[in-house]
Amino acid sequence: MPSPGPPNTSRPNVVIVIADDTTPGYHGCYGGPTPTPHIDALAARGLRMTRGYCCSSLCSPSRYSIFTGLYTQRSPASLKHGTPADPALISQTGDLNEGQTTLASVLRDQGYLTAHFGKWHTRFETESLGFPEPKDISGDPDDPVVDGRLRLQQQQAQEVVKRCAGFEVAGCIFWGNIDAQKDIDPRLCAHNPAWITDSALGFLDRAAAEDRPFYLHIANTVPHTPDCQLSLGKDHRYTWGGKLDEAPKSHPGDQTVFDRLRAAHLPTEGPLAGFNAGQIMIDDQIAALVAKLEAIGQLDNTVFVYAADHGLSGKGSCHHVGQHLPLIFHWPAGGLGGGRAVAETFSWVHIAPTVAEACGTAFPEEARPDGVSLLRALRDGSPWPEGARIAYHEMGWSRSVIKGRYHYIATRYPAAALEKLQSGDAGPAGIGHFFDSLNGAFFPDYFAPEQLYDIELDPFELNNIVHDRTRTAVLADLRRELARICATLPRPFPAEPHPFQLTDAYRRLAAERQAEIAKIRHYPTRAPHIPTVFYGNYDDPDLHPQ
Repeated sequence: MPSPGPPNTSRPNVVIVIADDTTPGYHGCYGGPTPTPHIDALAARGLRMTRGYCCSSLCSPSRYSIFTGLYTQRSPASLKHGTPADPALISQTGDLNEGQTTLASVLRDQGYLTAHFGKWHTRFETESLGFPEPKDISGDPDDPVVDGRLRLQQQQAQEVVKRCAGFEVAGCIFWGNIDAQKDIDPRLCAHNPAWITDSALGFLDRAAAEDRPFYLHIANTVPHTPDCQLSLGKDHRYTWGGKLDEAPKSHPGDQTVFDRLRAAHLPTEGPLAGFNAGQIMIDDQIAALVAKLEAIGQLDNTVFVYAADHGLSGKGSCHHVGQHLPLIFHWPAGGLGGGRAVAETFSWVHIAPTVAEACGTAFPEEARPDGVSLLRALRDGSPWPEGARIAYHEMGWSRSVIKGRYHYIATRYPAAALEKLQSGDAGPAGIGHFFDSLNGAFFPDYFAPEQLYDIELDPFELNNIVHDRTRTAVLADLRRELARICATLPRPFPAEPHPFQLTDAYRRLAAERQAEIAKIRHYPTRAPHIPTVFYGNYDDPDLHPQ
């Protein structure tokens, strides 16, 4: 890696805060009931994107795109399944490898002090880096042996983040989902956003003392499960990096979260309480960050980005509710201010190149992102680049494009899966991939090889209009756009479905699979009667303009 450039505090700083599993509807500024006054204030002083879309609606692949500006299919981990002639299987496959060009490495080369705090979930294998595979963190965290194991694994996780994502500083690393750990002590099976925030504030003090521009990346574990309200009142001295001498102090008391839920007439128990409580925790984090930036005189000269990795419903699918997310930019000194709502489509692959240009640099040609910088268009209202008006999404063996009010989804299976389906060896379980069990029962045409939706009239995508003759031109246009994007990616994606996918035999298998999936109880469900807290207020013309 080249030596860092000289200090230059006239350049803007960068703060990116990522929520884990949320939707626009969990924010006051997007019309939701959740009390998020500090996020709302960022939007009121900055830019609020109303059509922000992740590129893959799962933790690992979405974070890969945020870090790199690339579609997940470019990660070698996405190409391990099937043959080179098969579509790539996009799942938790957004691995960052050592030496990968990222926004952090680009800014670090320009003299920025860079740091990542919080959830990683962007690489699962460590032996090739010279570290043993992370072990479970079961046992009594008061036991010195367990405490020592936690501290060692935290050091190793930090080193992986620094080597694979290009950060100079890393801390408070949650390797993956909190509730995925086997036999974890209840004191560790808890969200601890204040631990992350405390460390982030210390980093900002360090950057101010060193008089260096900085890039701070915070990846939260909330509002993801376990239900966030269950973490309130826990002893927050217990962390994945060992036991602290004192509990973190940067957030208001836990009881105030319950007070705010009640004041907003929101539940204090159950999954809805968890999602709302988690969003309030992030709002408290942003309040602390904004206060610190003001204290060091850097708030207006900081490119502050708030976003999420993916949605709640639709997670692990190409469906609209899984990829439509909040996105706020705040940089008054650079022209990203005024409280404007921007209705153009903004894909997550554009975040990294846009921030890089704001900092006066760009990704090197050999690591050119799939996204482009939209800084000029955001700043002065210049015409949106034509290619950026389309949001491309890839998940499982499905791909989709959103253009204007229409959303086209296509599913193409690898040859081996098709052979098993045709022979009857696979049965209905052979259709799709693991995360289809989260979604297959909720979208009537989920397993259809081709789907077209008018997301303005049908945001929950209950009515597949792919055979509507009045939409023939729309369908042809979106199919061309999908083919154009897929042609630039490593694995082929057939333009036409396999003939078997058009048969009654396939439709019977799909119906059987959906019936089995319907027996699985998940929350949140995607039933139409669920309040708009899950999806945002789709009746608000400002959020979904004509």
